[in-house]
Amino acid sequence: MSNIGNINAQLELSDVGIGLRKVSQIVKVADFTDGGGTSGTLNLNKKIPAGSFVIGSKVTVEEGFTGDDSCVLDIGNASDPDAYSYTDHNIFASANNLVEGADSTSGGTTGEGLKSVGTATTVKLTATSGNDWGLVTAGKMLVEILYISTNAELIDGHAKL
Repeated sequence: MSNIGNINAQLELSDVGIGLRKVSQIVKVADFTDGGGTSGTLNLNKKIPAGSFVIGSKVTVEEGFTGDDSCVLDIGNASDPDAYSYTDHNIFASANNLVEGADSTSGGTTGEGLKSVGTATTVKLTATSGNDWGLVTAGKMLVEILYISTNAELIDGHAKL
């Protein structure tokens, strides 16, 4: 096992059981469902597990979401469309390292911070164009949601080591 793998295993298996993880997926324009207006939506395949704290999100746009005059992306869940991206990511042009902190509310003030996840949660992407989502004809990106897991996560009945 590599040194990094050993460090991750020790974090997961320690008394606190904390490990840094991510939900990630390559997304193309055709993966979105057109809502009939300016937005397209997509639920990612993997959920954020219960007992996690979302740090934020990162987007790498390989091919800009073009065809209209603009396109931005919010990353959140069914009840809060920008829960995992404090502001929207500009996905109109190719770009690396579009990083946003999670949208946290602390003491009535909204800002960047950790977002707690009490139950397994589906990540919902909302891409919004300038005029009509149907005009967006191209686009491909990698979307990553980074979180701290407070539980050892299992794959096929075995702990990820």
